[in-house]
Amino acid sequence: MITLQKAMRLGIAPEILDDNEHTQKIYIRKDCSPETISDVRRLYGDIEISNPLSNDEFDQVVQRIFKKNSLVNKDEILSLEKIIPINEAKETLLSKTSIESNDDDAPAIQLLNSVIAQALAKNASDIHFEPNDETLDIKMRIDGNIVNLLSLQLDIAPRIISRIKILGKINISERRLPQDGRVSFTMGNQVIDVRISTLPTGSGERLVLRLLGKQNQVIELQKLNMPHEIFKSFQEDINKPYGLILVTGPTGSGKTTTLYSAINDISNLGLNIMTIEDPIEIRFPGISQTQVNTKLGLSFAEGLKAILRQDPDVIMIGEIRDKETASVALRASMTGHLVLSTLHTNTSLGAIGRLKDLGIDPYLISSSLNSVIAQRLLRKYCINCKDSSIKSGSQTSHKIIKFPGCSNCDQTGFQGRVPIFDYLKIDNKLRSKISNDEFLNNNLNPKKNLLEIEAEKLVANNIIPKFEAVRMSLSSDEK
Repeated sequence: MITLQKAMRLGIAPEILDDNEHTQKIYIRKDCSPETISDVRRLYGDIEISNPLSNDEFDQVVQRIFKKNSLVNKDEILSLEKIIPINEAKETLLSKTSIESNDDDAPAIQLLNSVIAQALAKNASDIHFEPNDETLDIKMRIDGNIVNLLSLQLDIAPRIISRIKILGKINISERRLPQDGRVSFTMGNQVIDVRISTLPTGSGERLVLRLLGKQNQVIELQKLNMPHEIFKSFQEDINKPYGLILVTGPTGSGKTTTLYSAINDISNLGLNIMTIEDPIEIRFPGISQTQVNTKLGLSFAEGLKAILRQDPDVIMIGEIRDKETASVALRASMTGHLVLSTLHTNTSLGAIGRLKDLGIDPYLISSSLNSVIAQRLLRKYCINCKDSSIKSGSQTSHKIIKFPGCSNCDQTGFQGRVPIFDYLKIDNKLRSKISNDEFLNNNLNPKKNLLEIEAEKLVANNIIPKFEAVRMSLSSDEK
């Protein structure tokens, strides 16, 4: 029996005649090697072999054959127990072509496993597979920055891309439209979710893998390094019986982590806490968590409507993306529910403008919104080579520009990120201004927000480089 993975790699697909696995016909792709065809004839005997098919024709045939035999829908959990070096996996991938190669040791699988394992070891959040004119570049996002990992020959790209799409149960014959999928794998005792996103480009399909650990530890609220005043105000707000609390910032700024920490802080108060997320990143025992499924019509808005019929006390919404979700969330907060969610804005004050842009009436915003937190994650100097440089006298504690790097930080001079926060408390005075559409007055929009002030303090204390503070400042669009 030819497996789906092997069929895509070698360009052959057997048509099954009956339940006894009698093969009727072998379909071949135009790039199928003569050696593979010879192996087919030797293994299958005198059997009909199709004319060479184009890539699209072959993919359609494969999709039909393996879906019919329920092989494409089989759940698969990768194991990362036996990892070989990436360069070795690359060379194996280039050399393996035999139809009789062991599929458990398939080179594409080995390379993918090695890439994922290395990404996890470096605490990467995403893996990028980017086809260019001549190469397939594999990159990682570490501490918010893109780092090159490996470049492969472009002709290898279809094998890698197809392998990932198969694992994510994504239509392998569809290359014209974006698609999403997911797969899980194990590493030791940990189960990792991988969210897969495809995007067609001029050079081929681009894939991004988001790594989500099911067993990630929730950071305690007091360990988020919030300024004391912000921490106290935020803790008071999440203990209120109703109202809306928003956490804002660009993608990758730690918004979801803050929400999980808030939920964890109030989870032992005898409350019915329910969430609607996309995806569920951390499992909470005793908390009802619902996964968005747009293919089945379960959006944030529809999930939220259903949750409201489940007698909740606290509702966490992964993200407010549209008017319907925002409207339901705000009305829920007015009817005796505490609602927590995220919003993509650059400043705390910008959340009010964003809600208005979604079509929410100012009176509804002023009546429902309790507070807004804006946050960022900024790369910080590697403490190991920073301390070594200062002790050796090679750097002065007042004029640190760049550190040499060490094995702990992969010679970059940076390791980890530090959060900064801004907090907007919606008091009676501000509620009145929101209702009267006056919330963007100059006295409410200072030249420097608290995020910029906190970033400058970190620069002065040699915790982050100046360019991190400048980059964060330039991202503010509500000036």
